[in-house]
Order: sequence, then structure tokens, then C-alpha cells
Amino acid sequence: MTSRLGKAVQATVTLGAGLVGGALFDLWALPMPWLLGAILGSATAAMCGLPAGLPRWLRNSVLVIIGLMIGSSIHPDTLAHVVHWPVSMTAVALYVAVCTASLYGLLRRFAGFDPVTAYFASAPGGFMAMTVIGGAMGGRERSIALTHAIRVVLVVFTIVISYHLLFGIHTTVAPGGATAAFTLPQALVLIGVGVGGWALGRLLRIPAGPMLGPLLLMAGAQLCKLPMPALPQAPLLIAELVIGSGIGSDFAGASPRELLRGTALSLIGTGWMLGLSVLFSLALVPLTGLPFDALFLALSPGGLSGVSLIAVALGIEPAFVTAHNLLRILIIMFAGPLVFRLVKPRTLASPD
Repeated sequence: MTSRLGKAVQATVTLGAGLVGGALFDLWALPMPWLLGAILGSATAAMCGLPAGLPRWLRNSVLVIIGLMIGSSIHPDTLAHVVHWPVSMTAVALYVAVCTASLYGLLRRFAGFDPVTAYFASAPGGFMAMTVIGGAMGGRERSIALTHAIRVVLVVFTIVISYHLLFGIHTTVAPGGATAAFTLPQALVLIGVGVGGWALGRLLRIPAGPMLGPLLLMAGAQLCKLPMPALPQAPLLIAELVIGSGIGSDFAGASPRELLRGTALSLIGTGWMLGLSVLFSLALVPLTGLPFDALFLALSPGGLSGVSLIAVALGIEPAFVTAHNLLRILIIMFAGPLVFRLVKPRTLASPD
């Protein structure tokens, strides 16, 4: 009972701090206030020593919402663009390799990280997987987790604010979301698809199943031209709040000195990653005929849910962006540890 009460207090404090941050960002007319403001609010609470954390079921619940929203954006004409995706999909694998190799060298030479910590901290994604696997292989979990957490925050802030400043985009919800009266039958249909998709994701053990399961079911219904209700705007705002609060809570226990050092390293590393994203995207535009903004989001080293949410909110090819980010995470999660095992003997034997 005490454990349950403690988790309830953590969730309440985290969401409350995120809500305050989101409200302030909204009051100040900043872009995507309920995501960015929630990150800043909950991170501040966590670093001040307040109990921070969200239960997994709550995070998974809002991933269902994002999956439904992305799935609803997939239409039969979307398949006409798939022919161009193999080129950009191949670029994702190359991007992961270049990012990991170059950042590994940076963290080893300038940050003094040991080989294991540097390798798993340099991956452009896979926050939780890299932290757990890196720790199990002898790396410093704290350094790996902090490097990834700061990277996710920096990427989300950089992308959203850049689009806001460069293009004047200030939307917090997906274009075309339902704004008219939402009926109970419509709600039951969406709940059914969401729950069914979540169960499908668990059954098939799909990575990020709570998001991708509902996405697949909703996309299947759209491609079969079944009448599906549009998702209201309010659930997506709730998803922004919960995801933002969850990201911020990952900073719990970080000391100011540790945070300052981690931020400095992550600023350099994230800037390098985003620079590579820009270069890769520019090279892919003439090869694929796809727009730069979609390619850039597809190659952005943020969290899968965070980048997908940005794509939905900004209305930039959500299905395309999610597919490429999922591939990036899969490559990191499965190929990353395998490659490390192959090169580990030589890596540990050499100071460079």
C-alpha cells in the first residue's frame, strides 16, 4: 500500500508540475506549450528533490492516443509514396552508424568516458534500452541515462522552436482534429480500436506496441475505407502533457554539477546529430523527391513518441516520420549491442 501511495504521490507531483509549466508556456504563447512546458516544469520539480515519476501504464495509455492520431493520417494515397521510402530507410541505417561512431570518438577523447559508457551514450536513440544494456555490460548507467535524457529534451525543444521561429508554426494539435460535438458511439469506436491495438501490440510483441498496435489497426481501417471518427483535440493535449512530464521526470536525482556537465556534452553531441540530420536530409531531397521537413523529422535523434507527436502536431507526414524513427530505434536496440560485442575486445584494449 505504501508503495502504491508513493507512486501515486510521484505521479501527482510530476503531472502537477508539468501542468504548471504547460500553463505558463501557454500563457506566454510559446510553441507546443503542453509538451515543452511540461518537460521544463516536471524537470524543475525533479531536480528540486520533489518525488518524480509516472507509472508505465499511464505513459502507455497516451501512446495509444498518438498511435490512433498517426493511424488516422494514413490514407490509400499514402501507399503511392512508399516506393520512395527504401532510399530514405537505407539512409537511416547509415545515419545511425555515422552518429554513433563519431560521437563515440568525441565522448572518449573529450569527455573521458570509458569505452562502454561512451558507446551506449553515443547512440542517437533508444534511451531506456541503451541505459539498461550499457549498465549490464559495465557502463555507467547514470552517465548514459543523463546523456540520452538531455538529448531528447534538446532535440524536442530545438525542433519545435526552430519551426516556430522559421515558419511561424504554433499549433499544438494535429490539423483537422475533431472540434465538433463528439458522440458516445464515436468515443466507443476509438476506445475499441485503441484497446484492440494495444492488445495486438502485446500479442505480437511489437516494439512500442501501445503506440504501433493502435496505429496499425487505425491505418488498416483507413486503408479499407471504413468510416472512422476523427480523434478530438483534447486527448492529444493530454498526451503532450503526460509525455512531457514523463521526459522531465527522468532528471530526478541529478546534481547541478552533473546536469551542467551533461548539458554541455549533450549540447555538442545533439548539435552534431542535428547537423548530420540536416546534411542527410538535404542529400535525400533530390534522391527521393520528398520534402525536407519530413526527411529532417524522420532523421531527428529524438524519442520515438516525442518526434511522432511533433510530426502529428505540425502535420508533417506523421506515418513517414514514425516509420523511419521506428527503424532507427530498432537498429539501435538490436544492432547496437551486437556490434558492441563484436568490437568490444579491440575497443577495451585501445585507449583511443
